[in-house]
Amino acid sequence: MTEEIAASETGREPGPPSAAEEDAGRLTGASPLRLVAVLALLVLLTEIVPLQSLMVSAVMPKIGQSFPNSGHNIAWILTIQGVVSGATIAIIGKTADMYGKKVLLLACAVLFVAGSLLCALTSSWPLFLAGRGIEAVSWGMVAVNYGLLRDIMPRKWVPIAVAVIGSGVGGAAIIGPPVVGAMTDHFSWRSVFWFLTIYTAVLAVLVAFLVPESPLRARQRFDVVGAVLFGVGIGVTLIYLSEGSSWGWSDAGSLAYLAAGLVILAAFFAWERRAAAPMLDLSILRMPAVSIIYAVAFLLASVQAQISILVPYMFQTPKESDLKQQIVEGAAAKSHTPVPVISDMMSFRGDISYGAGYSVLDMAVHITIWTAVFSMVFGMVCGWLCRRLGARIPLIIGVVATGAACALWINWHSTWQLQVAIGVLFGLGTGFHLASFPNILIDSVSARQTGIVTAMASVFGSVGIAVSSALLSSILAAHPFQTVTTVPGRGTVVSDVPQVFTDPGFSLAYLLLGVVPCVVAVFIAFPLRAGRAPARGGEVVARPA
Repeated sequence: MTEEIAASETGREPGPPSAAEEDAGRLTGASPLRLVAVLALLVLLTEIVPLQSLMVSAVMPKIGQSFPNSGHNIAWILTIQGVVSGATIAIIGKTADMYGKKVLLLACAVLFVAGSLLCALTSSWPLFLAGRGIEAVSWGMVAVNYGLLRDIMPRKWVPIAVAVIGSGVGGAAIIGPPVVGAMTDHFSWRSVFWFLTIYTAVLAVLVAFLVPESPLRARQRFDVVGAVLFGVGIGVTLIYLSEGSSWGWSDAGSLAYLAAGLVILAAFFAWERRAAAPMLDLSILRMPAVSIIYAVAFLLASVQAQISILVPYMFQTPKESDLKQQIVEGAAAKSHTPVPVISDMMSFRGDISYGAGYSVLDMAVHITIWTAVFSMVFGMVCGWLCRRLGARIPLIIGVVATGAACALWINWHSTWQLQVAIGVLFGLGTGFHLASFPNILIDSVSARQTGIVTAMASVFGSVGIAVSSALLSSILAAHPFQTVTTVPGRGTVVSDVPQVFTDPGFSLAYLLLGVVPCVVAVFIAFPLRAGRAPARGGEVVARPA
């Protein structure tokens, strides 16, 4: 305690807590039923992170119709989520380490409810985006939950519990589509935000009364300057990465965002080296166990995000014959020309044999529910393996399985049966990766640093997603499905069909954004020294006298 008082007075963070301090709030004598209930509540509350993304993505076209003044900025419904979450995750994680993990978890839930209510009620486009930005702060919940579980669960439960948190968020793919389908069939898109509001409020109340708080605190002054520099720097950089493809990567205005973001981040690192109580102890980044995991998080988060985009893109595209008929009929109606005449004048360039014309619900029933189940089941298996064997081998297996799935999808992605069959490998990869990396981080750092360290892994993942999304847009744009119209006396006109891309484009995306990052990640992860022993659940290792 003397060390904590001295640290608080000087603003510096104290050293690692003793085993007795770490075990002070642990539910060691609790019944298995209570432990399962606590874990279930935390998983369900954290579920709002992927759930709101999935549900809002599904109703974006309907939202756009309600805000006609949004114009081409409708994509900001998702962009603002990535920017705000990337800018705030680390701050939320650090604040949780300092002031209480349960407190910050509930604070995120309250902000999410406020943001959802604003989205449900407003008729103003700027206010709607503000609501989405407020909701995005909830993304810090996952990192906070890792630390909370480390502090309150019995040691032998921790490896499996953090694995369930990591892979359990895939449950959104199971419950999201049916709920969205039912609500939008009977009510407006605003019902989605009302559902999210009620869901989060009920679970927040249950967590408040049934989940204990961690007594551990990182007792130091809050680094306001560091937090502002980091949040602004990451946010501005993510704006460039998210919007560069539409604004132009070399456009002066776009480059201004990139330059400003990099300068601010450089100022952040300069400040953190001198600060008495830094937001991020930069020595942590020099730890191989941490830096390697961050590099793998950057690569694997990008792969998983792009697969979640590619598969719906393909299977929600109409069947090739139906799409061609729609295009011909649309051109005939626009030019007031008979359909047979347009058919004779128009041909098509490119292969889109993958199209199925699925709705969101069809996608869930045929594909996404199954891959989500695979991820959740393999995640729990990985938690058990981490406790028995260590987390390094499961991490490498997860990366290899993800890369193997992407390699198979290069040539075999045209039917839902192929997607599900190969999706077993992808689910194994996702579950093993999401369950192993938090176990490695938890065993590598002090309990007072768990929030900020696990949150930074999410920051690296957010940057990876932004970079790979930009690359995906470029790859698909280079492989458009085209119409070739020959008008007698006027020559031939070749036109791209908007938002429809050819098979070679998707195959190249699976290769460059799936296989290649996984190959790099394997080489990065293989020399990892951490995670070779059974996961300890963050147990303090006795230091030599």
